[in-house]
Amino acid sequence: MATRSVVRPQLGAVLRTAWRTPLGLPRTLATQSDKPNLPVTVTESEDDGQEPLVYNRPQRPRRKPWYTSPVMYVLMIVPIFTFWLGNWQLRRLQWKLNLIDELDEKLRTEPLRLPRNVNLEVLEDFAFRLVQIRGRFDTSRVLFLGPRTREGQRGYQLVMPFKREGGGADILVNVGFVANEFVEGTGMDKRLKDPLPYSGDTTIVTLLPRIYPPSRFALPNEPQNNLWMQINPAQMAAWLNEQAGIEQAGSAEQKANRSLSPSNWLPFRTEKALSPHEAFQQKAEPVIPLYLEQVFDGTYNEAGALMRKGTPVGRPARIELRNQHMEYAVTWFSLSAVTSVMFIYMAVKGRAP
Repeated sequence: MATRSVVRPQLGAVLRTAWRTPLGLPRTLATQSDKPNLPVTVTESEDDGQEPLVYNRPQRPRRKPWYTSPVMYVLMIVPIFTFWLGNWQLRRLQWKLNLIDELDEKLRTEPLRLPRNVNLEVLEDFAFRLVQIRGRFDTSRVLFLGPRTREGQRGYQLVMPFKREGGGADILVNVGFVANEFVEGTGMDKRLKDPLPYSGDTTIVTLLPRIYPPSRFALPNEPQNNLWMQINPAQMAAWLNEQAGIEQAGSAEQKANRSLSPSNWLPFRTEKALSPHEAFQQKAEPVIPLYLEQVFDGTYNEAGALMRKGTPVGRPARIELRNQHMEYAVTWFSLSAVTSVMFIYMAVKGRAP
């Protein structure tokens, strides 16, 4: 049986159609295949003389099994891991909702009365509780906590010692926000342009916040410049006590050389002549590291009116916690579903001939 091979071009490689546009311009539509002409093997049969045509089809490369690809193992692990993250976010969501309910319940309870002697070791158990105090502010010693931003304005929060009516050590109270335009001077000469509207005894409602440790990238406080970047009740109280001349028991030499701050605060010197203002501070009560934030229960318009007059505006009587766990859960579950579909598709495609 004799065999001969001929090459026949495909029909699409030679198809050309001439046509005209509505404007009478001739155009030629040519279709040219990118594939090469396929060889055709023609076999001559000795019995009937017929010549059957056999086209040689290109052979597909054999695919490797899907389980031999490292990418497939990654696609197998990612859906499992992201599904676990989605469930973890759902558990975090439930924890956050329970925490919000707990804090709301604390804010609805009657404010606590601050005792004369405060046990600082149990303050953490009363975090986010309302506390009612009565006494007067020591406006001669104002700490500027900032810079802070409120309603698009830059400024400071004012922290002052509060002398309680029932006696005992002074405490620290954050009376609220004041814009920069009402502050003048720099360093230790920094002060408010207008006197604070606090005179005589007053009763205020405050909130005992939870103090979180600063991050390692946070800027340090600068007590010598009266610039406090972060809330540090222990450092604030020590600085105020040092400036008021309140010292612990010890030898005269230790008192002269001692500095209350690891960041080189100004040491207390007993030989320094006291001015009238310093003499008043010399008689001040010691300040303990108990930090409270005054609560403002007015409306948004009332807060804006106070800010325009330079009056400190306290914090709102609510706890604002970020709660985006549902969005995170949806993201992880979506990623798990997409990668699962990709894994199934590639696994089936890898087993196909």
